[in-house]
Amino acid sequence: MRLPTAITGGIGSGKSRVASWLAAECELPLLAADQEVRALLEPGEAGWQRLRWLGADFFDPDGKLRKARLRRAIFSDPGLKRQVESALHPLALAALLAKMASVPGRCLIEVPLLYEAGWQDYFVEVVAVVAPVTICLERIMRRDQVSEDEARAAIAAQIPIADKAAQADKVIDNGGAWPDTVHQLQAIKKAWLLAGGTKKA
Repeated sequence: MRLPTAITGGIGSGKSRVASWLAAECELPLLAADQEVRALLEPGEAGWQRLRWLGADFFDPDGKLRKARLRRAIFSDPGLKRQVESALHPLALAALLAKMASVPGRCLIEVPLLYEAGWQDYFVEVVAVVAPVTICLERIMRRDQVSEDEARAAIAAQIPIADKAAQADKVIDNGGAWPDTVHQLQAIKKAWLLAGGTKKA
């Protein structure tokens, strides 16, 4: 029986670290929507082809998409954001579904924009990773080397984290020390083990 579990959350919440921990500790396959999108945006690939209408300003002379420029543009232009997502989301979903179909048992899929894309019904369980806005801002600024205004724009472009948490099956508070987060993850691991959804005790 296929048991795809989505790991989602707001930008800067630390969902990638949570997903990696669960995958390693529970010995589960881990897929990531962002990886599929990156592959689709390589020169010549389907996603890249669908974004050529953006024009030369968004592409290097060698044809590579200027992702940082596009990211800044969509954070400040909701209309552009909708256009880009409508072009890429169906391709990314198709790629993920194809890979999920080949994985028996439980698998983990990291999907940052799960609810924004409306993909939640493809999963039997959703784990939302949350953290206070102030902490998410610090993480985004440090990781992406952007200003506070840019970090706030990135957060504002997503569904509020409280709304994501309200819809999820399980919520992980990753706003404190990592050992506190691990304590919460251990409870999920135990529940999956009891349900026969992991390989590792």
